[in-house]
Amino acid sequence: MEANFFRFLSAELASILTGRRIDKVFGPAPGVWVLAIQNTGEPLYMIFRPAKSAGHLFLSAVKPANPQTAPAMAMWFRKRLRNRRILAVHRDWPNLRLALELTPRTDPDGKTFLILDCRTGMTLADELPPSFSSEPEWPAMEDVLDDPEIWRAYPHISPLLRKALAYLPEEQAHALYFRVATASADSFHISRSDDGRQPPTAWPTGHDDETFDSALEAARAHGESTLFPLLDMEEDKAQTVQLKRIRKKLQRNLARLDEEQARLEALAAEQIKAEALQAELYRFKNAEGLESVEVSHPVHGPMTVILNPFLSPTENMKRYFKLSAKAQRGFPHIERRRRELLAQLAQAEDGTIEIHPAAHQTSPEPEGPAALPKRFRGLAVSLFRTTDGFTVIRGKNKQANHHMLSKAASPFDYWFHAEDGPSSHVILKRDHPGQDVPETSLIQAAALCGLKSYRKDDGKADIMYALVKDVRKVKGFNLGQVAVDRKLGTLRVDLDPDLESRLA
Repeated sequence: MEANFFRFLSAELASILTGRRIDKVFGPAPGVWVLAIQNTGEPLYMIFRPAKSAGHLFLSAVKPANPQTAPAMAMWFRKRLRNRRILAVHRDWPNLRLALELTPRTDPDGKTFLILDCRTGMTLADELPPSFSSEPEWPAMEDVLDDPEIWRAYPHISPLLRKALAYLPEEQAHALYFRVATASADSFHISRSDDGRQPPTAWPTGHDDETFDSALEAARAHGESTLFPLLDMEEDKAQTVQLKRIRKKLQRNLARLDEEQARLEALAAEQIKAEALQAELYRFKNAEGLESVEVSHPVHGPMTVILNPFLSPTENMKRYFKLSAKAQRGFPHIERRRRELLAQLAQAEDGTIEIHPAAHQTSPEPEGPAALPKRFRGLAVSLFRTTDGFTVIRGKNKQANHHMLSKAASPFDYWFHAEDGPSSHVILKRDHPGQDVPETSLIQAAALCGLKSYRKDDGKADIMYALVKDVRKVKGFNLGQVAVDRKLGTLRVDLDPDLESRLA
């Protein structure tokens, strides 16, 4: 995060957070913290992800999806921060640090300050360094432009600021430097260059900027559009690691199976020795202590058969027949197990295998499309992709409709349902709350809903849609029945039966 932007962001955060209570702490992914902040009306979450060059700190009404079991550090912070009020906010903005001064606690761990360092992480402390809130000096602009290492002595002279000053004519560069030094910037910008969405700045970049009136708005827009997709990737990453482990285990089991088959084939070959002994048993039937005999098999010809000298030739023959029979009994089990392992390996390769927390069971999942992330697994749903590339999920039965809202949807996704009658529930997935969805995708998702509704045999259908956060399950309602607090609108769509096959 750029230091001068953080200067404005931390000031706006201070005005909002002071006097509010920390209700809970969440850890949706390694290195990501979410603090639920007391708020009237819609929820308020402070989302923090420290990183050396691309950290995030922003307020959002949307809480990222969390693992079923809270991480140990999230529980540790939760115990020490829950229900503590923020008395004041202290800012060390040149070093990208924010300290929340909290109401006292009597326990030994009741430290006074929660420090959010955008480079290193979140810690608790009893006191702050004396220089924590001191304002920095501003060198002459000529020194700023001449010394590329100036940020080492003046961390607020960031490379982004130097780059912006270097590209401007001298008079404009002085004006920008003055505005930044005096904290008089009145707009904030996110560049949409070819390198992707860049961190916000307190000055225009000239690369198709998105402009905001406040640093909080810019931080939220940047954070939601970049961090939320990363969190989805992190969730899928855990599943990918699990699948890789499962594939390796299945391949090891297949290799062991090959070894077992080779062993059984060697045992099965013992029947040739038994048959050769049987053909000439009359020659040495009553002999004792023989270690080997020279015999001729009717098909395979002359051979030497090794004998156990403690057994009679007849007992040796029976032993060879018994070993061969054991191998023959084992072959069907080898083939059955091989078919099972190959089927499971194919499911692991295409992602349809069920992943259990213990990661040792590999039974195939009965329902659910292959490409769904693991939190959607076990739901009876159909998967589609709109022509604009948006994922659409449609429930196959009442139980799936009931669980889709909590298991297959984020609060900022779109939910569709037929007006005034029964239908499947349909979810259109978005990467983050600010993502725009083209009208074509909305219409296609609505049509997919209409094709599984009481209007499916009609040429047209009216489909309402809303944000998932405004749709809620109500205790006592039947499976699939919900209450909609706020509709975004109604779409009248044509019902094309071929749409399902085109988008599946």
